[in-house]
Amino acid sequence: MNIRTENGILLIDLPSECTIVKTEADTEKLRSFVSEELKKIELNAEAVEEIDTAYFQMLMSLKATAAHHKIPFSVSGMSHEIRKVEELYGVRF
Repeated sequence: MNIRTENGILLIDLPSECTIVKTEADTEKLRSFVSEELKKIELNAEAVEEIDTAYFQMLMSLKATAAHHKIPFSVSGMSHEIRKVEELYGVRF
């Protein structure tokens, strides 16, 4: 996971493998960046080739945190794999 901020916008590029093995470490990375000062969170998911439900739940938690703090949240480059997990859960980013 590549995370950076530019002008108050949190930019997140997901890796090709988004699995339970990486969930805890990526959650910790995100925690250090998320704050009420953020203007927006942008998630780029085009590189995702594999995602499991644990990682997807972490991303949904990030989206819920953004909503709680009234931070706009957007996703670009939705891969086919993420669409499959969205279908499984019956939710959309």
